[in-house]
Amino acid sequence: MLEPTSLFILFALIFSAFIKGSLGLGFSTICLAILVNVIDLKTAISIVILPSLISNIMVMFEAGNVRISLHTFWLMLLMTIPGMLIGLQLLRQSDNSQSVTILALVLLIYGCWGWLNRQFQIPKRFIPQLNPIVGLLTGMVNGATGSQIFPVMPYLLSLNISKDVLVQTINISFTLCSLIMLVSLNQLNALNTASIVTYSLGILPVMIGVHLGGKIRKRLDQERFKKAVMLLIILLGTLLLF
Repeated sequence: MLEPTSLFILFALIFSAFIKGSLGLGFSTICLAILVNVIDLKTAISIVILPSLISNIMVMFEAGNVRISLHTFWLMLLMTIPGMLIGLQLLRQSDNSQSVTILALVLLIYGCWGWLNRQFQIPKRFIPQLNPIVGLLTGMVNGATGSQIFPVMPYLLSLNISKDVLVQTINISFTLCSLIMLVSLNQLNALNTASIVTYSLGILPVMIGVHLGGKIRKRLDQERFKKAVMLLIILLGTLLLF
């Protein structure tokens, strides 16, 4: 029989995967926000990284438009790499409480953004200048907290691109960040053979959760569901902050 902590981790993985399948994003952010209530952030990132990578790849295969995404946002994706390296240094040097505080602030900013559903358009002429800045900042936030959605998600939502291109681009960014994080954890000896096997056990529940979330998405009002998720993110961020 699984111990309470293992059951809690399993619940976090399945629940976050369900949200990922429903909205196409949010797995690592929500999962980390739940897990850090019982384990430290660095351990939580190690647990989430492999299932997160699988969930990203699943959504990428469904979305298509790889060529368009890479042609338009290649510099943003490239600048994610040095941003991640900076963020990972911050994660190594900070204690757990500081990292959790940063994660809480990211959750609150993103949750409020999604709840208010602020819409503004960034003119296409600014994309070449903004791409490297957004990529660098996204990598820094991801490296320091494990959260992959800010500021790349609000940025892409502000552009006049199709939903499929948006989903593909965001998941390419997620996948790239996950791979860099995986390599970095390995270099820090945070992923040994035993831990890889253990964390890989989370992949099957994640795949099931993503699949079920995709089915539910077709039956529920997307806007109301998104509001509920954003309210949950705000609640998680508030709890982590205090």
